[in-house]
Amino acid sequence: MPKDLYQIAVEKSRGRLTLLFQKDHYRIGRYLERFGKNLLVTDHRVWSTDEIVGASLDRHIVEKSFRQSKDDDLVSIMPLRHWTDGKIRCHILTCIIALTYLRLIEIRLRRAGLEFSAGGTMGHMRKLHSCLCWESGTTKPARMIDEPTENQAAIMGAFGYEVSRGVLQKIKA
Repeated sequence: MPKDLYQIAVEKSRGRLTLLFQKDHYRIGRYLERFGKNLLVTDHRVWSTDEIVGASLDRHIVEKSFRQSKDDDLVSIMPLRHWTDGKIRCHILTCIIALTYLRLIEIRLRRAGLEFSAGGTMGHMRKLHSCLCWESGTTKPARMIDEPTENQAAIMGAFGYEVSRGVLQKIKA
């Protein structure tokens, strides 16, 4: 705490020492008003206040990506199970590319009016199952997809696809 919130003095009166203690209510009030607020320091002198505040508010994207890099379900940088420098660099590059794709998925969904996180999107799409079906007289199996839920259909629609009669198809414009 700042030292100027209280005033302490020692006085001698009638041969005795007296300790005087007084709160500075104005300074305490100003300190409490400032408590919990951010002070932004920047060297971008040509930026407007809105640009500085916007850049500060966008830092949550970086922090979220950092948390995702530790998430075992999406992208997990650790544990590193590689021994050589080249393989370690390749693993980290792959994780960074995966984080970039997850962010691009979120941007695409947001443009389509969907407010899903990358983790939420992956959770929805993991539940969409498919199977291979062989029809008589054919040598290659056909992949059939379950009927998607409303959220799954919206996510696929944001990327220009739909499921029609069990088959994933590009949406015709």
